[in-house]
Amino acid sequence: MTVGTNTVMHDTIRLERQLAHPPSAVFAAYADVDQRVAWTAPSDDEIVVFEADDFRVGGLDQFRCGPRRAPDFVGTTRYDHIIDNELIVFTERLVHGDQLLAMSLITWALTPTATGTTLVITDQVTSLAGQGPIDGSRDGYAAILDRLATHLQEAVRGGSARIHEPL
Repeated sequence: MTVGTNTVMHDTIRLERQLAHPPSAVFAAYADVDQRVAWTAPSDDEIVVFEADDFRVGGLDQFRCGPRRAPDFVGTTRYDHIIDNELIVFTERLVHGDQLLAMSLITWALTPTATGTTLVITDQVTSLAGQGPIDGSRDGYAAILDRLATHLQEAVRGGSARIHEPL
């Protein structure tokens, strides 16, 4: 399918992870852009560069992402609803060049458990560029959830990652 056609694809992606860390640590790892940049790229061959970060209701993040050598996808995140340590709801747009590729409504729900946190991410994605952006969302979120778990574990062990608790 060619980008820019009238064909639209939709999917709802739901991923769940059990994390051995309290909701406050998981929330802080997202809220603090210095921590977020450490785990948001799906692999070491890819990069996410935040050009603007405003994590608050109504705030806007702007970022570039893609292969390290050419992060030429441009994303915009607008935060619509935030409850500290419980919930983050945002919309996201992904553009390549002058073509809008996809838009999403994304929810991060954090639930405390006896051993840490259940994190459920729901991504309601609309693609204007075929199956690629949908697969990219699914595979990307699966990978970054693994990287988030590693980031949190390294912080506990005193590795290079740090957990910043919100004030």
